[in-house]
Amino acid sequence: MKKKTLALILTLCMTLTAVVSFTAGAAAAGGLQEIKAYLNSSITIKLDGEEKVITDANGVRTYPISYNDTTYLPVRSIANLLGVEVGWDQATQSVLLGKRPSGVDLIETYSIYHRLLGNASFGGQVTTADNRTETIGGVTKSHWIFLNCGWWEENEISYNLLGKHDTLTFSYYSSEDGYLWVKGDDDALLGKFAVTGGAVPKTVTVPLFKTNELKFGVSPTEVWGQDGTTSPKVRIFDAYLDVE
Repeated sequence: MKKKTLALILTLCMTLTAVVSFTAGAAAAGGLQEIKAYLNSSITIKLDGEEKVITDANGVRTYPISYNDTTYLPVRSIANLLGVEVGWDQATQSVLLGKRPSGVDLIETYSIYHRLLGNASFGGQVTTADNRTETIGGVTKSHWIFLNCGWWEENEISYNLLGKHDTLTFSYYSSEDGYLWVKGDDDALLGKFAVTGGAVPKTVTVPLFKTNELKFGVSPTEVWGQDGTTSPKVRIFDAYLDVE
């Protein structure tokens, strides 16, 4: 019952801009549209049949908003009521719901020490970005790793983890079909993933076995080093080491 109630309430929270209590951050964002809405103190909030009073982070009572025959609820108030973690990402203007990774951020913590770029003349590219917002498979992210195979051959990017970590959890997305490889010391295969172009981002975890070298590679074919007919453009994001 509680799960159904949670799903219903979070559905009502889909539109957040006018009611979320991150006013300063939201005001700085583009895409704002002025509307006429009403605070509706006559609406009662019940959780599993029990009436609840919703409040903001300071304990001040908050109320639903009625707009165009739809009820909108303040996201922080509802998240607090349900015991769901809530946060705000100023860089991407995103409301963050649920538990966030508590591991070591790969991109923020480690620098690239090696790149292998194949066929640059055909558009090959290996890069990373930090604090540069981009929508990746429908998800807005501010830092990521990008590997573009650029037709044929493979591209790689490597990090030196100093043998400190046990696991890596990350998400990936590509606009083209291909393969994503994760390798460790002496090119030991830690993971290989068939990537479907345009599919929703996927999250995977690979064991690291205290490897020193961590290498991401993209290839158009299942067999490393063979030519293909696609040009995988893979983005890796939310890459965390030793996620708890």
